[in-house]
Amino acid sequence: MTTALPLAAILLAMTMTFSDQLGASATIALILAGLALIACTAGLTARAAARNSSEQMRRDQAVLDALEPLAGLRR
Repeated sequence: MTTALPLAAILLAMTMTFSDQLGASATIALILAGLALIACTAGLTARAAARNSSEQMRRDQAVLDALEPLAGLRR
């Protein structure tokens, strides 16, 4: 996943470099492919962050549940 973003940037840069030698439709197709690659990478990163956040929330809740009986002993 981390290698996809530089690949997309290189793809877009090469498309701009060789756009005069490529046809208009090929240039547009390569630009769209690069943008789609960036969007997919961002989506996968967001999904991984959300999964890590939910796992952290579950662990925090488990710790709080485990500490709950100790709060009763102080009273």
